[in-house]
Amino acid sequence: MIVKNGAETIRPCLESVRDIVDQIVIADTGSTDNTCEIARAFGATIISAPWENHFANARNAALKPVTTDWVLVLDADEELDEGARKRIPGLLTASDVGGYVTPIRNYVPNKFTRAWDRVAVPNDGQHPRAKDAPAFVVHENCRLFRRHPQIQFAGRVHEAVEQSIKTLGLKLSIAPFFIHHFGQLSTQQTKDDKAIFYRDLLRLKTEEQPNDALAWIQLGLQEYECLGNPEEALRCLDRALILEPQASDAWIFKGMVLLNLGHPQHALIALAKARKDSNGAALREQLRGDAFHFLEQLQEARIAYREALKKRQHDPILESKLGFIEVKLGQSTAGILKLKRAAEAAPALLEVNDRLVKAYILMNNLDQAAEATEKFLSLVTHPKLFMRAASIRAQLQQWDRAAQVLAAGLEVFPDSADLQLAAKEVAAKCSATAYGENIQTAVAGKSV
Repeated sequence: MIVKNGAETIRPCLESVRDIVDQIVIADTGSTDNTCEIARAFGATIISAPWENHFANARNAALKPVTTDWVLVLDADEELDEGARKRIPGLLTASDVGGYVTPIRNYVPNKFTRAWDRVAVPNDGQHPRAKDAPAFVVHENCRLFRRHPQIQFAGRVHEAVEQSIKTLGLKLSIAPFFIHHFGQLSTQQTKDDKAIFYRDLLRLKTEEQPNDALAWIQLGLQEYECLGNPEEALRCLDRALILEPQASDAWIFKGMVLLNLGHPQHALIALAKARKDSNGAALREQLRGDAFHFLEQLQEARIAYREALKKRQHDPILESKLGFIEVKLGQSTAGILKLKRAAEAAPALLEVNDRLVKAYILMNNLDQAAEATEKFLSLVTHPKLFMRAASIRAQLQQWDRAAQVLAAGLEVFPDSADLQLAAKEVAAKCSATAYGENIQTAVAGKSV
C-alpha cells in the first residue's frame, strides 16, 4: 500500500486481509494523523516515501521491502472481499501467470453514474459498509501479481504493472474475486480536490510521455467530466487520435464532447469511427441517439436508442429517451408506457420525469402533465418545478389549483422572486377564493 492520512479508513482495509497475507508493507507519503500507528498494530512494515507527484515511484518504493512470492495491492479506502480468502491460495500455483486483473467495485452515491465507458449497476448489498450506496461501477486492473524485480509500476498517475508482466512473457488472467472501493462516497469537496490533483498529474504525464495516447485520453476525460473544460478535452482527445487512430473509446468520448458543444453532425462522424463491439457500445449508441434527436432525425434516433437499450437493459434514462422519441413519432401509447415505467424506476431523477411531462404536453394532455409534475414535486423541490406545475394549471385555467401550487412553493422558497411574481398574477385571477387569500398571505411573507 501507499497511503497518506488514511486513519479513517485504513483499519477496515487491513482487517480485510488479516490472516490472508504474510506481510504488510506500507509506503507512507507524509501522513500527519495516526495512520502509521494503526498500521503498526497490524504488524505492518512502514517506510517513508516522500511524495514526488509520482504514484509509480511510491508504489515501487513499497515493493522493495516485500519478501513474499506474490503481491496484493490495496488502497486505504478499499477492502478485499471476503470471498477472496478462499480463492486466492489456488491462484498462486499457476506457473505461467504473472498477475491477475482484478475487478474493483467503485461504490457511487448515484445509481445513474458513469465512469469511463462503464455505467453503474445496482448495489447487491454484499458489503455492509456500502449499504447506503445505490450502485457501483466496475473497473479492472492488476492487483495480484508475482514479486519479480522486473515487475514494476509505470506511470505518474493511473500507474500499472500490466505492461511489465507482458514484457516478461507471463500471462494476465482475470481474478475470480473483487475489491471494494469506497472513495467515491467521500465528501464533494474531497472529490473536487482530488479531480484537480489528478488533472495536474495527468498534465505532467502527457508532458513526460507525449506519445502515450492513453494518457491523452485520460486527461481529456478528466478535463471534460471533472472540470467542465470541453474545448481542452477535445484538444486532448484529438492528440490521442493522432497517436492511435483506432482508439475506439477516444472516438466515443470525442463524440460526447462534440455533442456537448452543440455539433451533432461532427459527433456522428466521430461515433461512426468507434467499434460497434467495444466496451462502450451502449454509450456509443446512446450518444448517436442524442445526436439524431438533436437533428430531429427521429427514426434514426429511435433505432439508436433501441440498440443501446439492448446492450444496457433496464436503464430508465435510455428507456425515457426512447419513449419520448416514440411520442414525437406519434407512437403515443408505446412511448408513454416506457416513459411512465422509467419514471417509476427513477422517481427522483429530473431528466426522466421532465421527458414524461413534456410528452404529455406534446400530446396536449395537460391534466396528466400537471399531475406528473406535482407528483415529482413530492420528491424533489425547486422553484422552477413549482413554476412549471402552476403554469400548466394556468393553461388549464385551473386558477385555484395554480394558486395552491404557488403557495406551497412559497412555503419552501419564500424568497423566490419568480414565485412571488407568479403568485401575484394568479392571485388576481382568483382573489375571491380561499386559495387566493392564502397565496396573498404567502406573498406577504406570512404563514399559510
